[in-house]
Amino acid sequence: MNKKLFFTVAAIPAALIVPTVAGAEEATVTVLGQNMVNGVLKASIENLPANSIVKGYQWYYIESDNTNKPISGATAASFTVPVEAAGKTIFVEAITTNDSKYKSAPLTINTLQLAIAKPSFAVSSKYVVPGEALKATAEVTDAAGAKLQSSQITYSYQWFYKVGESFTIIDGATSGTYTIPKDALDKGMQEIMVKVKAKVGSAIVESDFSDVITVSNEPTNSMINEIKTLLKNDHQYNVSSLEAFKGEVTAMDAKYQALTAPAKANVTNYDILKRAVADVELISKLAEKVDKIKEVSEKDLQKYLKDIEGSYDKLDLLQRSLDVNDSLYTSIKNLLKDPSDIEQINEVRRLNQAIVGLLKYENALVKYVPASKEALQTAVESIEKDKAKLAQNYRSTVQNQAILNDAKADIKKVEQFIKSFEKLSPNNTPNKQVTVAKSIRSAYEKLTFKQLQLVPSNYVTALLQAEDAEDNQIQKLNIDIAGYLGGAIDSYPIDPSVYSWQSHVNNVNRIINEYKSLTKNSAAKIIGYEDILTLQKDFKAAEKVIKDMDAYKKLSQTTGVAESKLNSNYTSILKAYNKLTSLQQSLVYNADDFLLNTPKVTVDTNGKEPTDKAAAEALKGDIAKLADVSKYSFTQFETAVNAATATYKNLSSPARKFVTNYYLLTAASKDLSGVKSFHKKVQTAREETDATKQAKKIQTVETAYAKLPANQQHLAKQQYDDLLNNRLVDGSAPDISKLNSEIATIVANDMYIVSIDKINQLSAQYNKLSSSDKKRITNASILTTAVSDVKKVDSFMKQYEKSFNSNPTTVIKAYAKLTAKQMSLVSPAIRQAILDKEKGQQQSNDTALNLIETINGLLENGEYIANLETKVKEIRTQYDALSASEKKVVKNYSKLTQAENDLKKVAEIHALYVPAGEGKEEARKAWQTAYGKLSKKLEILYKNLYSNDV
Repeated sequence: MNKKLFFTVAAIPAALIVPTVAGAEEATVTVLGQNMVNGVLKASIENLPANSIVKGYQWYYIESDNTNKPISGATAASFTVPVEAAGKTIFVEAITTNDSKYKSAPLTINTLQLAIAKPSFAVSSKYVVPGEALKATAEVTDAAGAKLQSSQITYSYQWFYKVGESFTIIDGATSGTYTIPKDALDKGMQEIMVKVKAKVGSAIVESDFSDVITVSNEPTNSMINEIKTLLKNDHQYNVSSLEAFKGEVTAMDAKYQALTAPAKANVTNYDILKRAVADVELISKLAEKVDKIKEVSEKDLQKYLKDIEGSYDKLDLLQRSLDVNDSLYTSIKNLLKDPSDIEQINEVRRLNQAIVGLLKYENALVKYVPASKEALQTAVESIEKDKAKLAQNYRSTVQNQAILNDAKADIKKVEQFIKSFEKLSPNNTPNKQVTVAKSIRSAYEKLTFKQLQLVPSNYVTALLQAEDAEDNQIQKLNIDIAGYLGGAIDSYPIDPSVYSWQSHVNNVNRIINEYKSLTKNSAAKIIGYEDILTLQKDFKAAEKVIKDMDAYKKLSQTTGVAESKLNSNYTSILKAYNKLTSLQQSLVYNADDFLLNTPKVTVDTNGKEPTDKAAAEALKGDIAKLADVSKYSFTQFETAVNAATATYKNLSSPARKFVTNYYLLTAASKDLSGVKSFHKKVQTAREETDATKQAKKIQTVETAYAKLPANQQHLAKQQYDDLLNNRLVDGSAPDISKLNSEIATIVANDMYIVSIDKINQLSAQYNKLSSSDKKRITNASILTTAVSDVKKVDSFMKQYEKSFNSNPTTVIKAYAKLTAKQMSLVSPAIRQAILDKEKGQQQSNDTALNLIETINGLLENGEYIANLETKVKEIRTQYDALSASEKKVVKNYSKLTQAENDLKKVAEIHALYVPAGEGKEEARKAWQTAYGKLSKKLEILYKNLYSNDV
């Protein structure tokens, strides 16, 4: 047996364990559980034959005629007893897979023994008001212990009301909730009760009558009367102490919140209580804020006081009645007492002069009086510190704030500029110094004239030194390059040897590498860089021939080398040597040894000498002479080559073998052909009649000449020199040197010393240059900056011409943004006009300051003066007479307009005034309402102006 199941069975009363039906086929089914409504029964099959497999169950009712009725849906091992089973007999049947059926013994379900409690109502009071909904509840239970569900219980209700000494039913009042008619009291419905009937299945139970509940307006009437006591009249609370009144209102509101919704709806004057609660909270918080004044920092005090004053000014007459004896108002007035106006105005005047005194004007330019950044910083901080000591309403009257702001901005700008020097170090390479200096120079040139005066001179010196850091390097490179090039035309001014060769190569490579490390401007100052590049290439070309000549020398000294091989090798090297230019040949230090070490040539005649052998040997001698072209002019050389060629052709084949240097004739013929081709280019250039076009063609000729082999250069030199010496002269050709010098002189001491027209003229000349000529202008960056500055000044001048008379402030601000160099391009007359206008705007305005003082005098300790109306008219006349710029100085102008508006407002309320007792209560009430909304300040003003009204 399953132990867990056994334990469960043992825990159930014996009466609930039902044996199987007598006479069952083979075994019994046991029913476990509670035989009551909502109890759960379970079929136990532990006593079935071994290996039985149950495939289903069916629970049955045993009807009165002993028939078995299947219970619909009850086909599981567990069965929850429904209400309809109360008092009935049931059993369960288990069906196995082989269709064997096993039944339990019959089990009778307990009948229901219902009980119901007296109905109750969900109200906290013994009273209900007309319109309120009453909900009745009554708990139903089963004495036998069944746990009934609400869905199984059906309730029915009947409500009653008292008539005389008896109760009668209320027609139609048969639901669980009954809403008291709003006219219940008019109908005499003062006492109400209810009776409840409950049904579960076929069982029915009926409750006793509920307690009687009374219909009455007592809660709301009492509340209404209590609220009325809060007011003396429409504009005054009935208060002698704020704390006591607060306690009273709080208690009254708690009482109101406890009412039901219908009862609350009947409290017709709740708005009075609601406002009283809010007003008490408002006044209490304001008083609390005043009490915390000592906790506020000096920085936030003025704003804090202004908030307090603003909050109190918003209170109407009813709210201010909570300020018993004006105690809160008096406290606020004492806090708001202004310092001496005279002292404040005098301090404002002093600060205005101190700010203006930061500047001085010289030569139509403005600069700071403090000579250093540190001195200016100290002066600005002193002014701002003194300004902070002013009362809040006077700080805004300090003029020329723009000067202070500009000074602080200029100090910051100069500090940033000085900080840029941290990247500059004399330990850096010259290139690095020049690069950093370029960045610093760019920032320096963006400084305004005022800012420039604040830059310490040692920083300017450091900048200049950094910019010149590459000068020594430039000078040395130019000397080194000149040493390798000199004025060489046909040969380099060096005498390389096998021992000095690599040193020269290394030096040339060093010069080129150092050049590449230079900045663009510095590189432009190097003379002959293109030629030194050519020398580097010439070294490489010459080096190959030198190595070949050395190899030939070793070969010629080697025993057993065939004569033909030596001849072939020699001829090949000689051809390579002859292809070199004159400059390249001047680098071949072993050329003489090679040329003198010609190989021996043996002619095999097979024992027969040609008859024209003598002619061949004579031709050989003539050809040998052609090797030294320096002995010939082009015409002579051409004649000699042609004659030798003709002679050679006339020789017999055997005789030609004796012309062992025929390769020289071949080379000479090629040289002749090359020179003729070059002469054609010379002739083309010579025939050009346009100087500019001829200059370009001559450049082509020069390039071609430089590439000619040495022999050809000699033969072509006469016509080449003739072309260069007789080239056309272009009278309009630019003078590069002059232009470069003129550009360098447009700036002195960081200011332009030429006009805009001159800069534009130089720019036009520069733009006409060819790309190659532009590269020769080493001061191009100066011109580029100047052109950019001209554009900005032109833009400024357009603004000046358009707006200076109508809106000078805008022009002054735009002028202040110009750099020092840009300012120098503006004519002195215009600069002076701008500075005069600026100084005019900076003058302290005593008229405006006096008016500020007078406007502040309209209020004394937060209350308007007695003769306010007259004084306001006087001030208005004075203000309207001020200029536009003077009006801007009157920062407290809003106080004047506020006073004018306040006078207008109290006059409008006075116009509503109706004396009491004239029978015009509605009109008088309108005046009282308007009067009650006045702030304390306006209430006092009204009493001063219209004392008879109140």
